[in-house]
Amino acid sequence: MPIDSIHASSMPIDSIHANFNSFLDVFDEPVRKFLEDQVRTLGYDPHELLPVIKIAIEEAKKLVLKELKKVFLPLPILKGRIEEHAYTYIIGVLSQSKKWRSARDRIKSYRSVFLVGAGISFESGMPLTKYLSDLLCFCEAKDYDELRRDMQKCLKFKLEFKKICDDKSVSESHKLIAQNFPEYILEIICLNWDNLIEKAARKLGKEIPKVNEDSPVTGERYLWKFHGDVEKITKDNVKGKGGWVFPDEAGYVFNCFISYIERTGLKDKLFTFVIVGYSEREENIYKNIIERFEKVPPRPTYRIGLDLRNLKREDYIVGPADFVLKKILPSA
Repeated sequence: MPIDSIHASSMPIDSIHANFNSFLDVFDEPVRKFLEDQVRTLGYDPHELLPVIKIAIEEAKKLVLKELKKVFLPLPILKGRIEEHAYTYIIGVLSQSKKWRSARDRIKSYRSVFLVGAGISFESGMPLTKYLSDLLCFCEAKDYDELRRDMQKCLKFKLEFKKICDDKSVSESHKLIAQNFPEYILEIICLNWDNLIEKAARKLGKEIPKVNEDSPVTGERYLWKFHGDVEKITKDNVKGKGGWVFPDEAGYVFNCFISYIERTGLKDKLFTFVIVGYSEREENIYKNIIERFEKVPPRPTYRIGLDLRNLKREDYIVGPADFVLKKILPSA
């Protein structure tokens, strides 16, 4: 609906409150264009920041809704208020140079261990967890329990996911991680089923050693795939033997990984710990990896994500992974 076609006098405030979400959606496109122009003026590529622009608009609308509950605002002022709030968020994201620099300096000094989640592959077009329900439905499974019970549906789910993955191109994030391994990234813990980091490495002419089942390893410097791998699809679904860990589970860590960090001394080594695109909701991952690497002993830790509420946190860098990794990885 064009903004000009809405007349404030014909829309009682109670009606706006009752339909506030759809009402404010009319401002999305003009505000997005405004923000893209501002980002371009500041010397950045709006396309790189599009995910955070979208979130900034949504957060700005929430603030405006609170204002609407107190007083009715004419349409031009409404649009201006959304632009103002969203622009403040964007400025906050672009004003994190101190965090970018501190992360980059620490990675150069101590090197790093990366833990990556689904957020890093979203930029390549991989479906987020909430949209995997479409794949479940396609495989005629009502939930993940049914996949665990039905071997045939479980296998179909994996094969269909692999088809989706095969169609995707690697993102800049995958390329940067592959490029910085193993000089600045000592270990990569990837909790995704996709093989986009591996594909990125092959495009660079190298193969990253990978551990995708729970068996002893004798070397060092690996890509760890605890939760499953499209390059290892088995008919059964035994964890640690090629089985996939589904989103409703508490996460899984190989026993060989715990032995590995003891054998190599990684558990006692000073490194920069970087968590990219991961919600940290899986109990086993938090207890066995995140808590251990971040706190025992304490290490410099950075989280990269799109939660604007964390702009003031020193350990959280807000922004799309493609954008942030260019700022913090030495080989970028």
